[in-house]
Amino acid sequence: MVKPVLGYWDLRGRCESIRYLLHYKKVDFVDKRYALGQDEWWKNKFNLGLHFPNLPYYIDGDIKLTQSVAILRYLARKYGMDGKTDHQKLRVFLAEQQSADFRDKLRSVVVSDDYEKLKDGFIKSLPDSFNLWKDFLGDGKFLAGDDVTYVDFMVYENLDYYRLFHPAIFDDFPTLKAYHSRIKNLPELQEYFNSSTCRRWPLFGPMAKFGGGGDPPKHL
Repeated sequence: MVKPVLGYWDLRGRCESIRYLLHYKKVDFVDKRYALGQDEWWKNKFNLGLHFPNLPYYIDGDIKLTQSVAILRYLARKYGMDGKTDHQKLRVFLAEQQSADFRDKLRSVVVSDDYEKLKDGFIKSLPDSFNLWKDFLGDGKFLAGDDVTYVDFMVYENLDYYRLFHPAIFDDFPTLKAYHSRIKNLPELQEYFNSSTCRRWPLFGPMAKFGGGGDPPKHL
């Protein structure tokens, strides 16, 4: 049987939450990582049968997908990680979209030519976003209830980015810190986290002024 293939750059980026889901469900897949600045991806890009050639991509037999959220939705439905009840599914859909915005806010700052000018003001605004996530999580174990869903991997990844960007951010949000630790310590993810395949850095592509390469922070 041919293994599914997940293709992306050799960094975390928009793909890491997909990797988490696959490892969590013990899917035997090929983690195809393309080196930045080399031609391998550009040579393969239009030869994979993808409708919209891009990274990440996921090929599972006749299923050929791009777009990270589309891949996550497909896998979540296939492996039962998209919520069990209508109420849970609504929370999942809402968290998915909010998580995408949450990530893009950070990315827009770190790729800006005005990064140094924007940084301090952005840090001051972070409690507003974190308060919303704190209230949404409430006293729940995970975002949709007692079971892990795919959006937990998305939000964990975003929280980890913000932790690396501004390590003091969790000081005033103990419930989010505990939630972050809960995902990080899931038994199903430990083999991946402790493997040589898992890359904790870089977060973004090389255009980013933070997380785009160089030496990682000491609190990685």
